[in-house]
Amino acid sequence: MKPTQQTTIFYPSPVTLIMLLFILLISPKVLSAQPASNNGEVLSIKSMLDSKEKSQQSLQPDEYDVPQDKYERGQPRSAMAGYLRAMRAGDLALATHYLDYRNLSEKTLSVGKEELARQLAVVLNRTLWVDLNSISARKEGRKNDNLPSYRELVGQVDYQGNTVDILLQRIPRATDKVRIWKISNATVEKIPRLFKRYSYSPLGEFLAKKLPSIDLFGVMLWQWLYFTLMILIYYLIAKVFTWLTAFSIKRVYHKVSEDVLRFIKEPIALLIAVIFARSFSDEANVTIAVRAVTEGSTLLIIAWSWVCFRFIDLMKIILAEKFIAQEKPLAVYLLRPAGTVIKIIIFSIASLNWLENLGFNASTLLAGLGIGGLAIALAAQKTIENIIGAITLYTSAPVKIGDFCRFGNSFGVVEEIGLRSTRIRTLERTVIYVANAKFIDMNIENYAEREKIVFRPKIFLAPSTSKENIESLLVAIRAMFNSTDMIAASPLRSHFKAYTIYGLELDILAYVKTTDFDVYLDEINQLNLNILALLNEHDCKVQVMAERVAE
Repeated sequence: MKPTQQTTIFYPSPVTLIMLLFILLISPKVLSAQPASNNGEVLSIKSMLDSKEKSQQSLQPDEYDVPQDKYERGQPRSAMAGYLRAMRAGDLALATHYLDYRNLSEKTLSVGKEELARQLAVVLNRTLWVDLNSISARKEGRKNDNLPSYRELVGQVDYQGNTVDILLQRIPRATDKVRIWKISNATVEKIPRLFKRYSYSPLGEFLAKKLPSIDLFGVMLWQWLYFTLMILIYYLIAKVFTWLTAFSIKRVYHKVSEDVLRFIKEPIALLIAVIFARSFSDEANVTIAVRAVTEGSTLLIIAWSWVCFRFIDLMKIILAEKFIAQEKPLAVYLLRPAGTVIKIIIFSIASLNWLENLGFNASTLLAGLGIGGLAIALAAQKTIENIIGAITLYTSAPVKIGDFCRFGNSFGVVEEIGLRSTRIRTLERTVIYVANAKFIDMNIENYAEREKIVFRPKIFLAPSTSKENIESLLVAIRAMFNSTDMIAASPLRSHFKAYTIYGLELDILAYVKTTDFDVYLDEINQLNLNILALLNEHDCKVQVMAERVAE
């Protein structure tokens, strides 16, 4: 069998190898960043959600004598939570009620109260994930933290190699001198310097001020738009790069397949774009929440999965053409289920990796699915046996699609070898579905594998037939076989075999040189007519059952 189309040729050009090597080297580096919260733990989407849920549940005061305050500043935790809520809502006027502006320098006050509140939020977003559960809910604050009794530590921010404490301070309320909690004026005094170090880029500042204060997983709306735009820009750059690479390969290797070029220009382009976006993003606009979201590597995992899936499809095309060229068409049928199984494995690994990146324990999920998986495995035992049977039928190939065979006590033509069963069309034109696991255990006789078809008529002569007539008949039959072009020269038999209860048995054997059963029937039709004529010519009477029974 010859291939019906030009064989796909994949040349691993130096440019392609360098590109793939670069991708493999840079991907682990892109995944290495680990954002942390203010308690030093690795921050993930799951930890962010858990922290938010726990903080919402624990905002009720632990003591009944917590001072009543319009802005819930009677305890450190609720005061910090109030400030964060105000900033998420974009209400700068409300946020100013949570900062202590007493005893500040003229230079700091000249920034403006609302701007100081906004700048502090930018610094916290860039450097510190505030875990409200780590802040005391007592009205006096935490007493064993090596700080003055009127101060509470929120977290620490790195600044020029040193750490700056973000503090809450218990101060008298202006109206009635009741002691409440606000962000310490010592911290407020340092906000302009911290903001100069951790401010957004000019474009980020513009978008942050102009767009609504809406967030998802802690990432602001303007950040989603900004990084989406960066992805699109990097994708266009990657498309140009991969298009030039594909064009260069096409110019050097003219026989390269279009499937290979599409593989380079589509999934490889997306993968390069995602890696570029993660590697060269503007750090000035990256916050703790952005790092936690990107740590999920959602786009990167999707890109790698797409690359793997398309590579599997590409290899199926290449291997299919190779098997056809080698006259192994049955092996082609294995490529589809094999590719599906590999894709399922890749999808499972990618999903587990994604869940791990989000902060979920994949091993716990697998353990939870253990009992259910065992039940599914037991239920799928027959299915697995049939799949293994299909693989056995494809590899050992006792029958092929289109072959006429005998299986058990039935005959038919194999129409399809599926993953579960084999479909066979019988001589009565009905269809039999046989489970693969059962089919491979049957005695299978493949008539399509014959290189020639036997002709073996059963002839019994009457006992009264003379010796001379039998000898002349056998010689004539042998001569007739030798003169027929469709009869193989060997083996060839024409003998008086035995005395039986049916009569004098002749042993006649010849092979018709054809595998087409219709041609065979036409040929033996003529052979039988010739033998009948020879029987009459040599006066040899055929013994029939009715005569024997009557005798």
